[in-house]
Amino acid sequence: MILANSTWGQWLAHLGVPAIYRSQASLLPGVKVRMGAKALPHAGIGVPSYAWSTSPLRRYVDLVNQWQLIAAARHGQTAALAAPFKPKDAQLFAVISAFDAAYSAYNAHQASMERFWTLKYLRQHGITELTASLIKEQAGGAWLARADTLPLVFTVLGAQGLPRGTQVRVRLGQIDDIALDVGGTVIEVLDADTPPTDNGVEDEDETSAAGPIAIAVDVSEAEGASADNPAP
Repeated sequence: MILANSTWGQWLAHLGVPAIYRSQASLLPGVKVRMGAKALPHAGIGVPSYAWSTSPLRRYVDLVNQWQLIAAARHGQTAALAAPFKPKDAQLFAVISAFDAAYSAYNAHQASMERFWTLKYLRQHGITELTASLIKEQAGGAWLARADTLPLVFTVLGAQGLPRGTQVRVRLGQIDDIALDVGGTVIEVLDADTPPTDNGVEDEDETSAAGPIAIAVDVSEAEGASADNPAP
């Protein structure tokens, strides 16, 4: 899948045929995967470009890219003139925007379901303490921590002065069933020398339940795009 999406994405870019790409500038904390119409590197996967193309039955983005690939296969060097979406096509940016909205809504719903059942599991099994790793410092001295054995990110207190990646034992507070939230307090530092494990790499096939992706749209291109190219 990765080989196909990277190879096809580079081929379309070489022919000047626009496509929808996913990119990640670096593995630094907070650098998110973005969607756009330019073939930029994806640091998380380690490829020079990455265009979702292998799942046209379950993702509209892949279908759009396959329309472009078919044009490339049929027309070669002149494919940019024959492809359904032309260079600087406003319709392509509209597809990216619409897909992002649907994709973000799906991620939010998926995250809510996962969090609900994780909190239900904590209550049903009477779990009051967890081991977790610190991933991001918040305002006021609180930290976001990721549980080591459950799909749960939550706020903890009492971790001031500890480095990111520190493994701690946390005593949980009351579960809020309405807000789907729970907090905790650090009661023991287990390993302050553990290197950070959250490198921002996204599993491209099993979508993450994290926040919405951003759209990398070149405003100058979008404004100058022709609006009379019909979508397939």
